[in-house]
Amino acid sequence: MKWTVGKKIGGGFSLVLALVILMSGFTIWKIGEITANYHTFSKLNIEKMEMVQGAAADIANEAVTMRRFNFVGDPNDIPVYNDYKTKSNDRLKWLEKNLNTGTGKEYITSIKQAKEEYERIAELSMAAKQAGKSDEVAHYMAEAGSPYKATMTATEKLTLETRTYVAQEQEQYAKDARSSQVFLIVINIIVIIVSSIIAFFISRNISRPVHTVAEVASQIAAGNLAADTITYQSEDEIGQLADAFNKMRTNLRTVISQVSVSAEQLAASSEELTASAEQSAQASTQVAISIMEVATGTEAQGRNINSAAATVGNITTAIQEIASNAGIATGISDRAAAAAQNGGNSIEAAIQQMNTINQTVTESAKVVTKLGERSREIGQIVDTISNIANQTNLLALNAAIEAARAGEQGRGFAVVAEEVRKLAEQSQAATKQIASLIQEIQNETDNAVTAMNDGTREVKLGTDVVNTAGGAFTEISSLASQVSSQVKDIASAIERVAAGSEEMVVSIREIETISKETSGQTQTVSAATEEQSASMEEIASSSEALAHLAEELQVTIATFKL
Repeated sequence: MKWTVGKKIGGGFSLVLALVILMSGFTIWKIGEITANYHTFSKLNIEKMEMVQGAAADIANEAVTMRRFNFVGDPNDIPVYNDYKTKSNDRLKWLEKNLNTGTGKEYITSIKQAKEEYERIAELSMAAKQAGKSDEVAHYMAEAGSPYKATMTATEKLTLETRTYVAQEQEQYAKDARSSQVFLIVINIIVIIVSSIIAFFISRNISRPVHTVAEVASQIAAGNLAADTITYQSEDEIGQLADAFNKMRTNLRTVISQVSVSAEQLAASSEELTASAEQSAQASTQVAISIMEVATGTEAQGRNINSAAATVGNITTAIQEIASNAGIATGISDRAAAAAQNGGNSIEAAIQQMNTINQTVTESAKVVTKLGERSREIGQIVDTISNIANQTNLLALNAAIEAARAGEQGRGFAVVAEEVRKLAEQSQAATKQIASLIQEIQNETDNAVTAMNDGTREVKLGTDVVNTAGGAFTEISSLASQVSSQVKDIASAIERVAAGSEEMVVSIREIETISKETSGQTQTVSAATEEQSASMEEIASSSEALAHLAEELQVTIATFKL
């Protein structure tokens, strides 16, 4: 699978987002679990205390009803007595089932045994009352005092045992809550560290190669074609850009080297052309002298004409060689222009690739921004939980006030209310710590956005440098086109000079023939000499122009360091 820059950035921040989502989901689940356990624990412990205190109250009311019946004899007290008896038995059965301490179960067994004995004697006294046996009633009431006292003593011990058990469970719950809090803190710290490491490596893997490419592009734009080769192993967009720069630098060095050699050859050909023109001028002078000395003898004139013909032949040969070199220079100039155009196309492709990278980095910055928004939403959830803890604290305070109003019977309930208030405060403290962790995550997310913005600026810098290099290639292409056009003009001029030289050779041959026939044709020879002189002036002018162009081309090439 080919990992592009976009896939790397998207994969990295998807991993960060997944970690944050998992951490947030786990935090919400853990807080929900703690809250549910807290409500279950509070409800069960409150119910235990209510059952213990209710059983004690029912037993006491049972004894009061029995005494009132024995003294007053109201038959309505009998169903009331039975109702208190049933309630107390039901409460003791519930406590026996839900109270998990061994000592508590022993107290319940003692209460049931003493209560059964007391109820047996009480019911005998009530039966004696109904039968009108006052002496037996007094006897049974005196006998019931001992089991009743044992029942209430065991009930008080059960109440104390239940309070102790509830306090121990509250302490254990507080320990579990603290352990969960520490675990959540460790998980959040790990997520923050992993997210920071991922953001650091993503930013580094993008900014470093882009900075290297920008430096090499700056050196190439300054004319330094001997810059080091860009080494980047990945096959993503940055790797493709680095390969394009390496190929572009190699092609430029080849083109500039070829143009440099052609410029040197062109300069040498210009020197040869200048020398040939000087020789032609000297030959023209000799022809003129020969014409002036026609009167001295046709034979001497013939020799001079032969010499001039040989010289012009040499000039024609040199001109043809120059024309061949000019054709070669024209081909090289055309290839240089084409290579410069290809370099410009490579730069244009590099610009498009840099724009693609810029868009990818921008989209990644948007993803990180959305991540920050999700962190703020989690912070709002934590605020809601904190408000619930505050409300629980107020409810616990109100419960403590109501328990204080209830007096002795509400003392156990007051202890539970106080523990509930402590747990609410602990939940509120844990919520504040979680909110602090969420704030740290938001800060890390902001840092990630800053890192992505830095990457965007680095990519923009690389794009500007590539644009500068593109301008340099455009200028090189323009200069190469101008050189090619001028070399073509020179080649055309040389061809015209070669044609003139051939015509001059024909004219000299005709002069030689005419000079043999008659010395009276000196005007024709003079005209041919003037035509030759004009041709030599044109050759000299073209040679100077060619030398000037060769100098300009060498100056342009000198700006590049191979």
